[in-house]
Amino acid sequence: MSGVSKSPNRDKFSSIEVGRGVAALLVVFHHTGSIMSEPRFFGAEPFNGHFNNFNVGVDFFFVLSGFIITWIHWSDIGLRERIRSFAAKRFVRIYPTYWFILFPLIILYLVFTGTGQPSQRDPVNIILSILLLPNSVQPVLGVAWTLTHEIFFYALFAVIIWCGRKALWILPAWALGIIAANLLVTFQAIGSLAFPFSFFFSPFNIEFIMGVGAAMILRYGRVPVPYVLASLGLVAFFILTWFFGNIQDDPLVGRLAFGTASMLFVLGAVEIERHRPLNVPSFLLAFGASSYAVYLVHPVALSFLINLSSRLALAKYLSLNLIAVLVALVAAALGIAYYYIVERRLIRLSRRMVAPERKILSVERHPVKKDDTLEQNVSRIEA
Repeated sequence: MSGVSKSPNRDKFSSIEVGRGVAALLVVFHHTGSIMSEPRFFGAEPFNGHFNNFNVGVDFFFVLSGFIITWIHWSDIGLRERIRSFAAKRFVRIYPTYWFILFPLIILYLVFTGTGQPSQRDPVNIILSILLLPNSVQPVLGVAWTLTHEIFFYALFAVIIWCGRKALWILPAWALGIIAANLLVTFQAIGSLAFPFSFFFSPFNIEFIMGVGAAMILRYGRVPVPYVLASLGLVAFFILTWFFGNIQDDPLVGRLAFGTASMLFVLGAVEIERHRPLNVPSFLLAFGASSYAVYLVHPVALSFLINLSSRLALAKYLSLNLIAVLVALVAAALGIAYYYIVERRLIRLSRRMVAPERKILSVERHPVKKDDTLEQNVSRIEA
């Protein structure tokens, strides 16, 4: 893709698509720093450890997921016959692309027992990882911990679709439960939350609810001063990430801070694009579209690239900072390649197998048109 997207449609959320790409790249840089700092590799963190906070790309993903699911499926709530379509779309979006990476990784750990951790060969953990069900240890593919939260949110939203909008009370009740449980831990009224309570009351889950709230606000009215809100969200996100390295020491405070910044950006950006189109370079939109592939591929790619860089003793010739940037960009590029070569084909194939009777919108086959509805255009982001 090249050039600039010039669609006159005012409902195309280009800023959100670009935000997805930036969030994925932040996570790539975060893991680049943490892996390079391991004693078996370089034993030092690039950029004086500033990559530590870059894991907050996940916060944006969670808020965005809550927003998109609510926006697309708002009209489905209360229509029980829509659950099958909802489940099919969520399955196609998450599992095939994930499994294509997971299964070779499982085989690798089972065959070469000197690699990975014992938990990555544990049969129970393998099954739970395949199904993306929560566990007390990390999944076989470590970054898939976020997907277990995603799948749980999807399941909860399916309950809301089944029960109708009266069931939306579950979400604020859940948010209050998360806040209460974590405050009890903070003030040492109880010890740390044991599994599975640590999963259900994880502060990360509150960010889905923030996204749901953003979608409902935008559905029921106009957001004032959207440029101010979007700018405030961006600036706050940057300042918190770069200058407040300890803000995540308290998980609840960290999630509320970055979740709020993400929510402000989503509110402002969507309101802006409901009324005025943005001309965004197509390569940025393409990078956003590949963000899920980048997220899944980069840990494996980084492990290989950093190991190779260490063995080649590149630190003798290049600065640690330059090595970090290079390996991060190459890992991201491999994720983009996976999107174009594998993910898009897997999704098309899976759609034909899972829901052959329904046409699910896709950005490749159904480009945004001037007369499309807002729901149709948001679908191209998530479907």
